[in-house]
Amino acid sequence: MDLNQKTVLIADSNQVDMLRLSLLLKRLDYSVLTVLNCSDVIKKIAVFNPDIVLMSIRMSEVDSTACMEHIKRDANLKAIPFVIMGEKSDAKALEESLKKGATAYIFKPINPTLLYRVIQKITEKKPRQNLRARIIFKVTVLCQNQKRVSFASNLSEAGVFIRSIKPIPVGTKVSISMDLPSTKPIEIEGVIIAIVEFNRDSFIEPGMCIRFTNIDNNIQLGLRKFIEEQLTYDLDPNLDI
Repeated sequence: MDLNQKTVLIADSNQVDMLRLSLLLKRLDYSVLTVLNCSDVIKKIAVFNPDIVLMSIRMSEVDSTACMEHIKRDANLKAIPFVIMGEKSDAKALEESLKKGATAYIFKPINPTLLYRVIQKITEKKPRQNLRARIIFKVTVLCQNQKRVSFASNLSEAGVFIRSIKPIPVGTKVSISMDLPSTKPIEIEGVIIAIVEFNRDSFIEPGMCIRFTNIDNNIQLGLRKFIEEQLTYDLDPNLDI
């Protein structure tokens, strides 16, 4: 169990939207709680004290902003941040929610990168900006005229984690070629920024973190799109769930 894992409470009367969002957040390594109505929001907040609440502007039974205002009257719950979700047609109501205590709002359909950045900004002292996808693919690393073929297990638009029991020292500049779905391997310059040593007592995947340097903007945007697709390929609103 990750003791640093943040808990997100999703409040949405639309069960399909709630399920899609729950699956996405689980893939982003958040602990997820769900409720369908405002009365249950109050109950679960009191019991679980989540780090953040994502609430649809269109809740059943009670208006979502009225529900939020009621919760924030409790001094013990006042600090819990609310992010209100709604369609573009709800823009005026979403703006009004900020005046009534919401920390932020976000439009549906939810963009994974934007959602991640909003949650990170609100819940973390050092927020991450980039989504990470847990995928396995082949990587060729060139360092000091020596080639090493390895496998990556984690990818973001800003860097990659490569499995290795013999990592390259921190600060070393490398060239990498990533075997991803494309017409040809993606070639990027990078630098080793951290290593994870093999530990026999408590297994953590050993390897090295590489931060991309001087990355072409089009390649970066392409990586972002690819990562978002990996996280949401089965959550398309046009598909049955």
